Amino acid sequence: MATKLELRGTEIRVLGPAGIEDYHAHLVRLDRNSRFPGTDDRAIDAHCLGLVSAGVILVGVYVNGTMRAGAEIVPDRTARRADAAITIEDGFHDRGFERELTERIIDEARRYHLHDLRVLEQSAMRSYRVPIAAYAANG
Repeated sequence: MATKLELRGTEIRVLGPAGIEDYHAHLVRLDRNSRFPGTDDRAIDAHCLGLVSAGVILVGVYVNGTMRAGAEIVPDRTARRADAAITIEDGFHDRGFERELTERIIDEARRYHLHDLRVLEQSAMRSYRVPIAAYAANG
């Protein structure tokens, strides 16, 4: 299911595990200052391998066919809670991608019956919790 964003040539996609290659390429393109602390190319390789086995839900923002922003949702072992992270490549900030990705990961968390979502926000390097049930009631 793809949703058209306001920016021409841009779409948001929820990806299956096969999308890990696009997500990996997106993470590698992040400049060193935009990556999460301590994340070099080898750490990205290992992270992406771990995501596949963890049952990750990936969401990508594609600009002219290339993923330029992404989100990962990693459910915990109980499949009731999840951690999520949002990343946006340099030159693609301030286009509304973070808001679009946040809305989409909340929708996906609800769809997978997750009750709590902890989101790591790249731009401010901060995290916050989203109680999905409360969001559904008030959102």
